[in-house]
Amino acid sequence: IYNVSYAFFDLGSVRIQVLDTMTKGGVKVYKAKAFIDSYSGVPFVNLHYVFYSEITTNFYTMLFTSHDTADPERINFVHYLFDYKNKKVHYKVGINPKNEIVKEGSESITDVQQDGLSLFFFARNNVREKKKMKTPVFMNEKTFYTDFNFLNNIVSQEIDAVDYPIETVEFEGNANFTGIYGLTGYFRGYFSNDEAAVPIVAKMKVLLGSINIELIKWNRLGWIPP
Repeated sequence: IYNVSYAFFDLGSVRIQVLDTMTKGGVKVYKAKAFIDSYSGVPFVNLHYVFYSEITTNFYTMLFTSHDTADPERINFVHYLFDYKNKKVHYKVGINPKNEIVKEGSESITDVQQDGLSLFFFARNNVREKKKMKTPVFMNEKTFYTDFNFLNNIVSQEIDAVDYPIETVEFEGNANFTGIYGLTGYFRGYFSNDEAAVPIVAKMKVLLGSINIELIKWNRLGWIPP
């Protein structure tokens, strides 16, 4: 679980879960979920999203869904099914609970894709590399690109959840798309310098400016930040 803050103000939380594994079309996939919520009482912000991804062991997306749950009577959703055999993404955009379809169709792709949640795991898998990478991201029913600069730079980060500096691996990048709440442009992240590679801190640009995302709680048996 992560706290999201802007300057000295706490805005909300991000909770990320790896739910299970399964085999789909002969491919092993991980099922992952993210809950993005603004805190009650934050002025002008009412943000409640649920992301769900099915991600292969090679870290590309098989399925992605997003639900905006801020208004239970009007839950906006997107559904992306990645058909790599036919080089297509089949998408559906609508409103629940009546399953009203706003638009649906297919978009051609030329390579394996990421989504807004799988990018998190893609970065985690590559954080110890020392190279620049560009990866396609399917967002807003189109393919965009995210640039990564994996530095393999070991630095320390301090967070409130532990009383000592955590040894982390630093990376940076640029999101060439506009995501949830205006997420776009330059970002920087720090993952724990151990086998778990747990994301510790991230700094990202959104509509407000630059936000800070900090680990506050975890449930990983036996894991202690290095």
